[in-house]
Amino acid sequence: MKELLEHHRLGDRWIVAAGLVVASAIAALLGIAFLVAHNVDEDSARRDIAHAKNSLGSLVVRTRHDLVALAQWDEAVQRVLLKNDTAWLHRYFGGRLRETSGHDLSFILHANGAPVYASIEGVRVYNDLYDWVRPQVDPIVTEVRNGYAKWPRSSRNGETASLPESASRAVFRHIDHKSALVAAATIVPSHDAALLGDHAPPVAISVSFLDGDLLRDLAKDVSIDDLALEDGAEPAEGKIGIELPLPKEGPRSWLVWKPRQPGTQMLYRLMPALAGVAAFIGLVGFFVLRHVRRSNQQLAESEHRATELAFRDALTGLGNRAQLIETLTQSLPGLQPGEHFALLFIDIDGFKDINDTLGHPVGDELLTVAAWRLASIKNCVTAVRLGGDEFAVLIKLDEDDEIGGICRHVLDSLRHPTPAGDHVLTVSASIGVAIAPEHADDPETLLRRADIALYRARTEGRGSLRMFDPGYEEALHKRGRTERELAQALARDELRVLYQPLLSADGERIVGVEALVRWEHPERGTVPPMEFIPTAEHSGLIVRLDEWVLRRACETAARWPGISLAVNLSPSNFHHSDMVDRVSRILDETAFDPRRLEIEITENMLLHATPEVLGQLAEMRRMGIRIVLDDFGTGYSSLGYLRRFPVDKIKIDQSFVQNLGITEEAAAIVECVARLGRALGLTVTAEGVETGEQHRFVRAAGCHQLQGFLFSPPVEAERISEFTRQAESGRARAATLHG
Repeated sequence: MKELLEHHRLGDRWIVAAGLVVASAIAALLGIAFLVAHNVDEDSARRDIAHAKNSLGSLVVRTRHDLVALAQWDEAVQRVLLKNDTAWLHRYFGGRLRETSGHDLSFILHANGAPVYASIEGVRVYNDLYDWVRPQVDPIVTEVRNGYAKWPRSSRNGETASLPESASRAVFRHIDHKSALVAAATIVPSHDAALLGDHAPPVAISVSFLDGDLLRDLAKDVSIDDLALEDGAEPAEGKIGIELPLPKEGPRSWLVWKPRQPGTQMLYRLMPALAGVAAFIGLVGFFVLRHVRRSNQQLAESEHRATELAFRDALTGLGNRAQLIETLTQSLPGLQPGEHFALLFIDIDGFKDINDTLGHPVGDELLTVAAWRLASIKNCVTAVRLGGDEFAVLIKLDEDDEIGGICRHVLDSLRHPTPAGDHVLTVSASIGVAIAPEHADDPETLLRRADIALYRARTEGRGSLRMFDPGYEEALHKRGRTERELAQALARDELRVLYQPLLSADGERIVGVEALVRWEHPERGTVPPMEFIPTAEHSGLIVRLDEWVLRRACETAARWPGISLAVNLSPSNFHHSDMVDRVSRILDETAFDPRRLEIEITENMLLHATPEVLGQLAEMRRMGIRIVLDDFGTGYSSLGYLRRFPVDKIKIDQSFVQNLGITEEAAAIVECVARLGRALGLTVTAEGVETGEQHRFVRAAGCHQLQGFLFSPPVEAERISEFTRQAESGRARAATLHG
């Protein structure tokens, strides 16, 4: 038994020894393989670096040649020195450089150094733009002018002037924190040296930023797909590159890329065979550890799923609001003096229209691409999807970071064409920004103020950017207070309706009134309609407010037979399918003749009217109600939609009437609209008539009705009753005299 045990132990030792020999052989083989792969990778990296340097040098030579080809030209000298023809310069210099070579900025300096032409991306701009690049470009201009000054002005015998060559230089510089290739060349004659004589030559300048198309073209030249531009003392870990030849006193920039590593790739191809040998050795341990591994894996997967559900957005893979709050909770207390976080709330403009017209799969694909772009922002701490088309990005700001530039970069990134399904979409976004700790040092307040800034950005139109301002929060609180107090005023019947007369063209007879709501607040006094009407629109109270005004006006105007009543209705009313029924019910309950009622709508509402809205307008016209187009001339103002849509009257906007005698354009518009209305059989009303001269003009132009402070401001109902009684008395006296 003892021998058997000893033999077993010996066998175990042999197995261990054999295992060690095999393991040593595998280790040696792997070591040689990794060494060979490493050497091959280094050779490949050296070749790529050499190729990149050659391509960068070729780019400099090509850029310099492109500029010199346009600078050595007789006509260019004439157009700059003699004619100062900026249109020609734009066509044959700035525009051509942009179209043929993609140059970003183009300038031409006169012989005296003053800029005479400037363009950005092929678009002419003010010449003062040169001041933006002057500190970096002026030294280069001086060099090329000094180079030109060394060129001989005549032949050896001193009799015949020789043609000077264009002195040029192309170098890399930092402009606006971006690396750029700056080229400058003197503009000289190509045939007639007398055109320039002994004068100092003008200088042509081009600036090409080393990003976008230029970087992609350079990447194609060197066959490196991931070529990128980085700032720093050296390339980031895991990358190689070449340093741009920039001034030593400025920041350093590199063209970097991930090395190809052909040796490593070769090693990976051999890895299955090597792994097979290693797998034999690890087979014994596999069975021992399999159960433990499975248990740990199941536990890890369960924890991972729980974390994903709690902190991840399933569609985009970004975090969600919970993760953002968690990140802020951990990060904000640790802020050191001088450190800042920027919280960006981002909303994709018009996303609902994309979902409605192209379908949710297209919208989902757009959101996924947008999420990827946001997550790749420089210094991004976390990017999350808040829900729908809203995202948030938390960025740690460096000392030299400019938040406006970061936000513009985000907007530009989202504006890039995005493939989604069978479509290529170009979208814009609105951004609201709050900075920690300036605007808030706790997560809840920072989130709320970023949301307030985003709300302000959305109200100012697509593609807007707004930084949080305490005034925004105050305005929001004020609007909320106005909303609550307006709801109370409606419930307590504290509003009142004034009426502004509409008179016949001669100004002698009242033909109608327009109902205008006013709010006398018990503490704040008169609240302007321009303040509480938008609040009512935003909160949805406008429907109740319009219904209240219509009811009150119909009850009051029923006492004034023979004149029309005009009431403004917000577009929000037409989003309700029962709008016509509500108007009809009010007319029935107030016993008001629908043929005397005029409903005023805006051009914008009519232009964007859906078939349902047009059906509601047509139904009201069948009831006898007249449809009035208010403030005509301030919107689309098309003859086509006047003929196509159900309109009975147009009101010329008061801005044109009040400019009569001030601008010729106003008079032409008033006359044109009046003729147009009469030709289409529409009643034409001139608003804002305040002087006798305006009255005479609009009457001569052919307007049927007049409205303005010349005749009467908005007044109480009792005053309108007096007007009607006076008019009736006058007609009675006239009838007696003629009887």
